[in-house]
Amino acid sequence: MIPNASCIARSFVKNDKPSMIYTNDEADKSERRKNFYLSVYLLPVLAAGVLAGLVYLAYSSGYIARGDMGYGCVISFTAATLIFGFNRRHWLKMPDGTYHNIKGIPPTPKIIVSEPAVYENEYFYSKKDKIGTLISGLFLIGISVWMSQKGVKIILVPIVSAITGLFIFYFGLKAFLDKTAKLKIAKNGLWTKKLGFVRWDDINYADVVIDKKGQHPQPYLEIRLKGTKFEEANQPDERLLLGDLRNHSDIEMIINQSITDYNHRKAEAAGNMG
Repeated sequence: MIPNASCIARSFVKNDKPSMIYTNDEADKSERRKNFYLSVYLLPVLAAGVLAGLVYLAYSSGYIARGDMGYGCVISFTAATLIFGFNRRHWLKMPDGTYHNIKGIPPTPKIIVSEPAVYENEYFYSKKDKIGTLISGLFLIGISVWMSQKGVKIILVPIVSAITGLFIFYFGLKAFLDKTAKLKIAKNGLWTKKLGFVRWDDINYADVVIDKKGQHPQPYLEIRLKGTKFEEANQPDERLLLGDLRNHSDIEMIINQSITDYNHRKAEAAGNMG
């Protein structure tokens, strides 16, 4: 079926589904379940417990003040949350309730060698947004220095603020100096760093969605490929954050127009052959 413009990237000419290249099966079902709970739930809880215990030990030994106790608990919870998120992204929940480990699995069902020499549109990091990130990092570092000079009795707050500020500044500077494209749109497909170049024929969906889970809604480009384990789980193969890209507001329109034009050309070619 050839979609019209109103389909908004939701229908494509169906190809034969390529064979699966994944190794998860029933043989290691119980092992996968055990590893999932150990890495996603038990490890973060243990990490939080160890950090909280160290904070309490430091307090009881007189190394830190009472004011650091509450902040230490926050640090422990934050560390557990980060470990949970990092490990959880390596596991994909399937419709039958089992979890498949996707770490190291190639995201694309097959290698595409026909990458176009020229892309119609390319999107890069917004320098303006990254300057704001740099300023935020410097602000946290400045706060930690100010607290140290003022002789504030709490220790963990300035230390963690300085470390957080350094990380924010580092990643902000790295992105500010990054001159490579994060998304490229061609007449016959799109490219991302994770997926490489993928033709429209090999994509089920390429939709811009607004994630409202955080404090500020963020736009993401959800890309769902054909013939992957993610398709079985009804999950996107990639969720590309668009909020920090220049001119990201026109991405959805350009993708839809590119798909419409691509299918129109295919229909014309099929008609001419007939």
